[in-house]
Amino acid sequence: GYLDPEYYMSQQLTEKSDVYSFGVLMMELISARKPLERGKYIVKEIRNALDKTKGLYGLHEFIDPAIGLSSTTLIGFDKLVNLVLRCVEESGEERPKMSEVVREIENILKSAGTNPTEESPSISSSYEEVSRGSSSHPYNSNDTFDLSAGSPYPKVDPV
Repeated sequence: GYLDPEYYMSQQLTEKSDVYSFGVLMMELISARKPLERGKYIVKEIRNALDKTKGLYGLHEFIDPAIGLSSTTLIGFDKLVNLVLRCVEESGEERPKMSEVVREIENILKSAGTNPTEESPSISSSYEEVSRGSSSHPYNSNDTFDLSAGSPYPKVDPV
C-alpha cells in the first residue's frame, strides 16, 4: 500500500517514491486506517470522499477520533490534506521534494501555534544536511555492521 505506482512501470525507486510512501503514511496517521483495508486503498478512498467545499474537506468519517474533533475545524488540517494529496500524486514529477514537505509541515505547525524550531534547529535544514551527505547521518558513515554472530537466516545455495 505504500509503494509508488510509478515503480510498477519502471521498477525504479526514486526520491519521489519515498515522498509517495510518506504521503500514504500520513493518510494512515490521520485516519488510523491501514493503507489497504478490506480491499479498499486509502489513497483512492480519501480522494473519492474529498470535498473542499465542506468543513474538514468532507473527511469526517476518515479522521481518527483520537485526534479530538471537538469542533468542525482543525487548525491547518486543510493545508495538511493538500500537502498529503500532493505527496500521493500518481506522477512523481507532480510530487514535492521531501525537503519541501518537511518545510510545509513546519509552517503548518507554526500557523497552528506550535513552534517546532523553538528548542532545536530547523528540521528542514537538518533534513537537507542529511540528504546532502552530512557525516552525522548514521547510514553515511564508514562504520560496518558486525556480522560475526552470523545471519539469522539459513544459507541458501543457488540451484
